[in-house]
Formats: sequence, C-alpha cells, structure tokens
Amino acid sequence: MGDIGTFCVVLIGLCFLVSSAEGAKRPPHILYIVADDLGWNDVGWHNPDIKTPNLDRMAGGGVILNSSYVHPICTPSRNSFLTGVYPFRVGLSGTAITPHQARFMSLKTPTLPEKLKKLGYSTHMIGKWHLGFCNERYTPTRRGFDSFLGFYTGTQDYYKHTTAKGYDFRFNQTVFYPPKKQYSTKTYAKRAVDIITEHKRKKNPLFLYLAFQSVHTPLQVPKKYEKQYNNIKNKDRRVYSGMVTAMDDAIGAVMAAFRKHKFMGNLIVVFTTDNGGAAHIVGNNFPLRGSKTTVWEGGTRAVSFVYSKNLLKKTGYTHEGLFHATDWFPTIFAVAGGKPKQEKQLDGVNQWPMIRSGKPSRRTEFVYEIDKSRPVSAIRMGKYKLIVGNPGDYNNWYRIAKSNSFCPIYDENETGSDEDIFIYESLNNIVRNAKGYVKWLSSKLPGYRMVRKWHRYRQLERCRKLKKRDKAKWRFPRYLLYDLEADPSERKNIAGYKPVLVRKMKARLEHYQKKTKHVAGQSKRKVAAADPKHHHGVWTPGWCT
Repeated sequence: MGDIGTFCVVLIGLCFLVSSAEGAKRPPHILYIVADDLGWNDVGWHNPDIKTPNLDRMAGGGVILNSSYVHPICTPSRNSFLTGVYPFRVGLSGTAITPHQARFMSLKTPTLPEKLKKLGYSTHMIGKWHLGFCNERYTPTRRGFDSFLGFYTGTQDYYKHTTAKGYDFRFNQTVFYPPKKQYSTKTYAKRAVDIITEHKRKKNPLFLYLAFQSVHTPLQVPKKYEKQYNNIKNKDRRVYSGMVTAMDDAIGAVMAAFRKHKFMGNLIVVFTTDNGGAAHIVGNNFPLRGSKTTVWEGGTRAVSFVYSKNLLKKTGYTHEGLFHATDWFPTIFAVAGGKPKQEKQLDGVNQWPMIRSGKPSRRTEFVYEIDKSRPVSAIRMGKYKLIVGNPGDYNNWYRIAKSNSFCPIYDENETGSDEDIFIYESLNNIVRNAKGYVKWLSSKLPGYRMVRKWHRYRQLERCRKLKKRDKAKWRFPRYLLYDLEADPSERKNIAGYKPVLVRKMKARLEHYQKKTKHVAGQSKRKVAAADPKHHHGVWTPGWCT
C-alpha cells in the first residue's frame, strides 16, 4: 500500500506540474483602460493631492511608462490604440470626429480586437468609441468587439447621456437607457464586473477595452466625491478631482471582480490616457507645457503604466524608454500570442521585452502630429523634438486657477452653437449650480429664455476674446527645437544653435508627410442627415456609405 500511495502522490504531482505548465502558456486576460483627458499631474503618483489609491497601487507594483506618448486629441489616439497605424495615414489626423461628420476609422486597417478574436479571445468594449458611427459598419461590434456598452460620440452628459441635442448610448447596436441618475462611471464599472463574472466559466482568454468617459467635460460627479476635495476652493477643480477619484473607485471595483473570480494570476492591465489634460479648462499638466489639442508635451505625454501580478519579470520601477500610442497594438498582440512582424501595415513597435523585462525601448523616433489644416507637424528623434508650424492655441505652463475657471472654451467639438457649448462645457457656473426649484421658477418668468440666450452669448463672446488675446501673446518662429532630456518643460528653443539637426529632423518629417492621405469620405463638413431630429432624437448610424 505504501508503494501505491507513493505512486499516487507522484502522479498527482506530475499532473499539477503539467497543469501549471499549460496554464503558464495560456494567453493572458487583458484589461486595457483608457482615461479621457487625464492630465500629467492628475494622478496620485505624480500629485499626492489627487486620491487614486487603486491606480497608485498598480502603477507602483508594475511598470510606469514615463515617456509614453499619445496624440493631442481623442480620435487620433484611439485610432492608434486600436490599429497601430498613424492617424495621418488614414485621414484622421488633427481634429476629433464631431457628431455631424461622416468620418471613421478606416476599414482597410485591421483592429486589435479583430486580431485577438482570431487568437480565440472574447472581446468586449465599454465606454467611449469616438471613431465614427455614420454607418453601422464603423461601429464597435462591427470592428471586432463581441459586445459594446457605451456611446459613439466624443462627449456627453454623465447622467443623461445627451450631447448636441441628441441621445447617445448603446448596448451593442440597440439604444440603451441605464438606470436614471446613475453616473456613467458607475454604469461602466457594473458592466465590466458583469462581463468578468460571466467569463469565469469560459476557458478562452478575455480582452476588455474599458474606455472611460472620465475626466472629459462636462464637469460632473456625485457629491460624495466632490466633498473629498473640500480643501480646494476652485469648484471646477474640486469637481474634476472628484471625477478622477470616482474613476479610480470604478477601476478598484473592476479589479476586485478579477480577484474574486481568480483571474489575477494570468492578467495584464494596461492604463493610459488618450491625450494630455485640458489645462486651459481645469486639468493639470504642470510642469509640462501646453494643453490638450497642442503638440506641446502637456498635450501629448501620457500618464501610463502596465501591471501584472505574475507576468512581468521586473516591477516596481519607472521606465524612461520611448513608447508611442501605436505601440499598444503590436505589444498587446504579441502578448496574446500573435506575430506583429507579419502585420506590415503597422507603425507601432512590439515593446513587450521593454515592459516585461526592463529592456531598452525599441523605438528611437515617432511623429507627434501631421496636421495640414493648422498647419503643424512635430517629430521626436532621440532626445530632440522638432515642431514645424503652429504648436496650438494653448502655449503656457498652466497652473490651477484659485477661483473657478471662467472661460473653458473647448475646441474639440466647438460648433459655433453658444447653447451647446454653454450646456456641455460649463460656461456659466451660476446657472449650472442653481438649485432645481430656482431654475424651474425662473423658467416661468416672461422673457426668461431670451435673457438666458443673451447671457450665454455674452459669456461666449467674452471667452473668445480672452482666448484670442492669450493666443496673441505667443509669436513663434517656424522651427522650434527642444532637448527634452535637459528641458522637458520646453522653455528654451535651440533651433538656432543646431541648424544641421533641424534640417535632418525636417527631412525625416517630410518622409512621413509623404504618407499622409486624404481618405475618400473623410470630409470634415457637417452632414445635415446626421441631425438627431431625423432619428427620433438619437444619434444614429445610417446616413453615410
């Protein structure tokens, strides 16, 4: 009996080792988190005044990517995240897609979820799409995702899910109405937990793309989060900080679900923002220069990290190597078992050795932007950055205003409609903060709507004048060159001292400019058929080919 018992023990041990070996070879589950407009100084590991304990814990226990770069605005970055292709090559550079535009992520570029599905992954998306919806074939469930809960456009009310006089919220292809008065960040977290819970019974790996609306305007958050920052006098900044913490809580709930259902041993978490903070409103990129929409470091250098309990060989440190938004596609694809070298269309580089083992970055250069409409172009080569043309409208080193931000004009979806900008970008704090009964009573007074519209118009005009005045302060030469190792805040233009280097970098930039494309159907003009009034008040596909 002793020999039989020994044999059984050995057999069980061998089975365990085989099972462990097979488990180690299994493709990992992947959680890909994208924050919206999160500033360089809006996370706890850069700014102890911001409460992000869940993000801080993962950043500290993983690899912080200190030189991770994105594009200056939403749509181009999201294109790079999901295709690994520079947006200027597919007609999506420069500006974000507005709801009335027939613009979209190119069907000629395979998406990351499409590739992962072929490797056996279940693929799910939650949150902000912002890559086109004028035809159903441009929407998430037609671009590789098994399911989608979220919105198609670029910004909306966190509770009502409305933007530019239309409703925008979907579950897969169907218009969906979450519980009333539920904050969208909570809605997304609940959906993520449901996906994780449902997936625990499945044997294939999970890819979850969690693209938060936070912390994009409008500035809205449940009071319990705003109250955590009562020490901040600037109400806009107080609300904004609460929005960051609310997002962190949601991420904490998602991670708790992964732990509960025992995913952690084979899970990789990617975190990045889509662009720098809107510092001209209330985000904080200091000491970096500029704001979202600009090619300054404040608009393009992203807070980012990768975390895994078991799959990283080196953790708890900051990597200074160059990383670009296009690199996420080949890196994640490689982690999942794919072969990115066979994907000839990619501009991105597989950076898994850098992330996993702390090896040097495989990237020595990247393009910040090529936007012929401004015009501006910018490139990084080694430690040097060259900007050719207009860097953007917001050129200062912005600190947080002590009082409320009076003039938060936001260019991404600026339509010229004072009403839309007023409602969704918080131009009038008095009306925004008024109690419900005061609003109701005021609305019954004769001439109320006329006075309200006049007041909005005056505020908008004043904001435009302030913006114009601020812009007039800055007059730049055609070429701006910075040594970002010595001067990360971009305070000293050294183009005049290094003319040979300027010519070399300009020639390299021109090489990329030859690849820019105007894609048929990617017009930036407004399409009248897109208006929600033609679709029962809902932003709906079906008005382009």
